[in-house]
Amino acid sequence: MPNELSIELREYLNHCGLSASKIAQCNGKTRMYHDLGIYGDIAEACMEVLTEHYHVDLSSFEFKKFFPHEFSGKDMLTRILLWITPFTGNIARQRGEYLPLTLDRIERAIHNKRWE
Repeated sequence: MPNELSIELREYLNHCGLSASKIAQCNGKTRMYHDLGIYGDIAEACMEVLTEHYHVDLSSFEFKKFFPHEFSGKDMLTRILLWITPFTGNIARQRGEYLPLTLDRIERAIHNKRWE
């Protein structure tokens, strides 16, 4: 698959901790959570890169619409169970309906300096 990402977007993904080989597999339609498996604290850190490095205003960004949190449980008991048996966290996260956050949309935010 040809890499159609801009230099800026490749730099962003590098800041998010993706390897060069993983970045080479991405295109504008690649989704942060659904395709790259980014969620929880890592997703929060990636969004912080947008604000700190690219000066993007994310005041209207709603994290929970695009990413599950690290522990998907809605109550303390569920969170403890997910912590004890990590593989169940994958199952719990797959049940959630999250909007796709594509790299095209990330690039628009970088260029527009705000979340739309």
